[in-house]
Amino acid sequence: MPASRADAIRPIPELDLGHSRIYRFLESLRRDRVPSLLFSGPEGTGKEYTAIEMARRLCCGEEEPCKPGGGAGVCELCARAALLEHPGIHLIYPTPTQGAGEPDDGDVADISKVLDEKRQDIFSVYRFTKKASIRIARARAVIQRANTKPFGSRYNIFIFVDAHTMREEAQNALLKLVEEPPAHCVLMFVTHNPESILYTIRSRCQHVRFTPLRTEAVERVLVEYYQIDAQTARRAAKLSQGSLQRARALSQSFDDEERQAAAAFVIRLSSAKESWVLGQAMAVGKGSNRDAVARYLHELSVTFRDVMAGKESLMINSEHASDLANAATAWDRKRLPGIIDRISRARYEVLVRNMNIDATLVNLFLYLYRSSR
Repeated sequence: MPASRADAIRPIPELDLGHSRIYRFLESLRRDRVPSLLFSGPEGTGKEYTAIEMARRLCCGEEEPCKPGGGAGVCELCARAALLEHPGIHLIYPTPTQGAGEPDDGDVADISKVLDEKRQDIFSVYRFTKKASIRIARARAVIQRANTKPFGSRYNIFIFVDAHTMREEAQNALLKLVEEPPAHCVLMFVTHNPESILYTIRSRCQHVRFTPLRTEAVERVLVEYYQIDAQTARRAAKLSQGSLQRARALSQSFDDEERQAAAAFVIRLSSAKESWVLGQAMAVGKGSNRDAVARYLHELSVTFRDVMAGKESLMINSEHASDLANAATAWDRKRLPGIIDRISRARYEVLVRNMNIDATLVNLFLYLYRSSR
């Protein structure tokens, strides 16, 4: 690894995400044979972090697990886990396919890229330019490794991150392993979309549900892990809706451009002409990358939540309270939850499914326009 990359490595720290209930439950499992686990909940709520921490505690070389953080006083195995280098903890990420002639280990280099980024920022989300998935070749490799004795570890632990991207044939291949894992094998599936995982897999897992993080927990991570100033962290945490990913993005770009643009769009939408709406869709997409469009759509959903709230004290965009209250009369309140859900689906299509940005925005904006009275 180049020196510049090595210098950027940050061991996974001890962070309080406010998941005390989940940690108590996972600690109770540690005293017995650990079942296959399904970690589900909204994006940015610390599911992957918690899965890695659970794996570290299971593999710790001490009688009582070391504290997290990889600093002084931890055993060698925990120090390696904090660097994502533990021999028994296998992190599996979706990667782009290389076509029909792809070798069984064709995803190794791409997974290494993801791990390199995670070693710099454990909450980062690596973006490939092509659609990514967890393929059957990786599932077969997991099955083979799971049925061998762990090397330098108590367990072989396999953490499938974004498990909803796993192809159906890969899930079917893993079914027997999920049903009857060897005593030294633990499977963890991490996803924000559990319905995309086959019922035969889900029904055989212990389900661990995550909820949006509390504002103070998000703020704490921004200050302690990212060294963001307290004022910016507080504001980003308030706007994040309990997601570390959103909070991080907000804290990096606080010119407020997306938030103000989304509020202005909603305020004018119902009284505008259709041609203006189409122009706005093209303007948002022009020259924008997927992350920027996703941030705008997040702000758009926040603005519609303000419209649904109706009261200034409940609004994120409180400086536009009067205009948003007037705009609210254009929509039937019963339809607003569906509108917010439609925006979230568009964000998912842009960010995860790699759908055409312009087409997605045009369809969404026309839907919003035509849904007003």
